[in-house]
Amino acid sequence: MNKFILLASLLILSLSGFAQDKDNWELVYHNDEVGNTIEGDIEILIEAVRKGEEIRIYWSAQSANDKTKKVEHFADAKFLTVLSDSVVFAQIDAITGQTPDFDLQTITFKENLEWSLMAATNGKSDTMMRNMVTGEIIGHNLVPFAIKWYAKK
Repeated sequence: MNKFILLASLLILSLSGFAQDKDNWELVYHNDEVGNTIEGDIEILIEAVRKGEEIRIYWSAQSANDKTKKVEHFADAKFLTVLSDSVVFAQIDAITGQTPDFDLQTITFKENLEWSLMAATNGKSDTMMRNMVTGEIIGHNLVPFAIKWYAKK
């Protein structure tokens, strides 16, 4: 019985810790696809970066055929840069490429493809695709993403 109580207590503490962790993320800045401020203050984001706070980003893309369908992405920033005291860049870990199928409601992997993103508050986000087998760069593009920037408080 004591083992059960201990196990149940640990589970409750874990779940409450997870719930609190979720509540610690705060939207501090949101830029549109050309770098205009939608919400928040770039100075608050820059301060959070300089203080070493964890940063998480969000972006989305719509279906080319049906603008009511979209895919949303969330990622932790792994390397942050402040340029000229006014622009923040965030690199995320490279991922295995993927392709959403809005009609089938699935996402499938792109074999041997690695995708990287460097998000930017000025709307000039950079993406790169690389063949994981040969190392060859397959694509490299500046993409105008609207980005939401969260800081862990």
